[in-house]
Amino acid sequence: MSSSAKEQFDRQATHYNTQWNTWSEALLRWLAEHADAQPTDTVLDVATGTGFTALAFAPHVQSVVGLDVSTGMLTEARKRQQEQGLTNVLWVTGAAEALPFLDASFSLVTCRVAPHHFESVPQFLAEVARVLRPGGRFLLADTTVPDHEPRSSEWQNKVEKLRDPSHVRNLSPEEWRAALEEAGLRVEELGEPEADGTMGLNDWLDKAGCTGKNAIQVRGEFRNTSEMIRRQFQIREVADGDFTFVWRRVVAKAIKP
Repeated sequence: MSSSAKEQFDRQATHYNTQWNTWSEALLRWLAEHADAQPTDTVLDVATGTGFTALAFAPHVQSVVGLDVSTGMLTEARKRQQEQGLTNVLWVTGAAEALPFLDASFSLVTCRVAPHHFESVPQFLAEVARVLRPGGRFLLADTTVPDHEPRSSEWQNKVEKLRDPSHVRNLSPEEWRAALEEAGLRVEELGEPEADGTMGLNDWLDKAGCTGKNAIQVRGEFRNTSEMIRRQFQIREVADGDFTFVWRRVVAKAIKP
């Protein structure tokens, strides 16, 4: 993750609250349901943010490490841990592409709604494969773009980067499958879950602190985009010039042989 990502997330740490996370709770449920978490599991949550995923797994496993490049995010995660009275979670500052852990340190690695900020997904997945034990599981959830739809992909990634300069790229499901296999991980499940609700453009811009020229450009992109892209992302104009939309999501489970 780039230095711009660290700065962005340090600045926005206190905005990542329970209310905003409701839109991605379904992804957390998917991870929990498919992880087959055991009391003996040692878990690493990469790009943990304010710790929602790490803390959700903690009561069900031996130990959890939450790693993030943003010290501001980890400060919020520690507060949440104290509120929940959990003692088996450790917070570590570090980057997804250079995990500061020994080989075969974890039986389960999770990563939720973060890889689109990573500078190198292949390097991240190589690190996941390295720190997993043989037979260990990797659980992924992220925003995605349609397979074989370059115009939709280009538009979505453009508005993401206008809104948040730390955005790098959303991969399509097929790109994820290829990247996981290239890293030597065996894909057990990969799919696109149904959307569990829409997002509001105003809220989405506010969350990233996107104002001024960039916010105007994003609104223009939503207002003037093609009918195909409106369909792909369920874009609807609502009251007072706001829009609702749905970002597609991808989920995957892969095993280290």
